[in-house]
Formats: sequence, C-alpha cells, structure tokens
Amino acid sequence: MGRPVALLTNRSPCLQEKFDGRRILIRKSGAEIHGINRKGLLVGLPEPVFQATRAIPGDFILDGESVGDKFHAFDLLEGPGFDLRSKSYQQRYVALLNLLGLVQQRSIRLTSTAFEAWQKQEMLQMLRARRKEGVVFKRLDAKYTPGRPNSGGSQLKHKFYATCSAVVANINDKRSVELRLLNGKGWQPVGNVTIPVNFQVPDVGKVVEIRYLYAFKESNALYQPVYLGQRQDIEQHDCVLSQLKYK
Repeated sequence: MGRPVALLTNRSPCLQEKFDGRRILIRKSGAEIHGINRKGLLVGLPEPVFQATRAIPGDFILDGESVGDKFHAFDLLEGPGFDLRSKSYQQRYVALLNLLGLVQQRSIRLTSTAFEAWQKQEMLQMLRARRKEGVVFKRLDAKYTPGRPNSGGSQLKHKFYATCSAVVANINDKRSVELRLLNGKGWQPVGNVTIPVNFQVPDVGKVVEIRYLYAFKESNALYQPVYLGQRQDIEQHDCVLSQLKYK
C-alpha cells in the first residue's frame, strides 16, 4: 500500500486512529443484539453499548473496537435491507455516518476520519501528542475484507508503540506477572510486567496484551512493558515470539 509518509500526502487512503480495544462486530436483527469476536463467537456487550444499539432503528452489522463502555464504529457491513460488503469503503463510511446520525446516543461513536493531506498530518501529530497507540490508513475504494488485512492490502497499520499478546507464566510479588512467548524451541520467557491497580491480576495461562518500546535481541525481554488487559479472542498458540520488535 505504500509507506506512511507517502500516504499522508496521497488522497487515496483516509486516516483513522488505531484503538487499543477488542475488535467486535455488533449485529442487530429484530430484537436480537449480539457481539461477535474475531473467532466468530458470540460475546457480551457493555450495557451502554447494548442500549445504544437497541435505540438505532433497523437491522445492521457494525464493525469496530470495543474500549471500556464505548464502541468505536469504523465500518458498516449491512444496513436496514441492504448489504454493503461489495461497496467501497467511502460508501460504507457515509452509510455508517447516516445510520449513527438517526438517533442521539453517546456509547457508539463514529471513528473520526481524515481525508485531506493537511487533515491527516494534523491528526497524526495530535494522536502522537496524546500518546495514542497508532493510526490506520484505509483505501477509500476497497471492498470489505473480513479479518486482518494482508500485508500490502487495502489497509496499513502504523503503530507508535509495539504491542504483543503474551501468556502469563507465573504470578510474582507486588502485582507483577512473568510473561512467555512460543517459538520452535517451546515457551520462552520475555520478562515481567506490573499490573496496574485498576486491573485484576490475571491467572497463570491467561493471554494478555502488552505495549512496549522494543525487545532485547539477546534475552527477548521487553523494554518498558505496559499492561493493557486480558485478551479473550486470542489463543495461547498464537502468542509467538516472532511478534516482537527488536531494538
């Protein structure tokens, strides 16, 4: 798709914030409302998001990120009586804008999008200054593709920090846990992370999300790791050492 610097001046891709949450589909069909995770499994929705979904008229399927009690919607797969998957992203985004504009609610938020070069540059600088996770460039002419986009496809993620999914190996003293990742030699330790007081200490074997600056090549230890929470949509065998970004 190109390099991030070049994409800032190219009119074709738009720019959106990359949220630090859970990728979820929200499906409303009549009185039934379900959250669907990346594995295709039904998951619960925060009560404010559930009530906001119920308030929006018609049947639809939203794609977005669940963060706390908010849902950041960035795509619309189906609207009342029509399928949008074969439409361009620009058309789907306009349809999403119109759908969310039907009622006033605060829990399902339209993802802010920058289209012009100056808008993209301003948004990028603002998100960096606020220490956000990163941005996503999306081709405006692209059809909907389920799952994660392939490298060189219609989307490009640009992270300000590195992140990885790891498995809790041990629980240490003072709200700290040991982390491990999998490679061809088995499970490899990658250091420890402190669990903030606003999170429960995860059990051994749980998959957790970690933000860090880089990993040391000799030891694989993560430098300045920050605990982001548990992952319910990733299996242990997906927590591989090849995720790491080295110094």
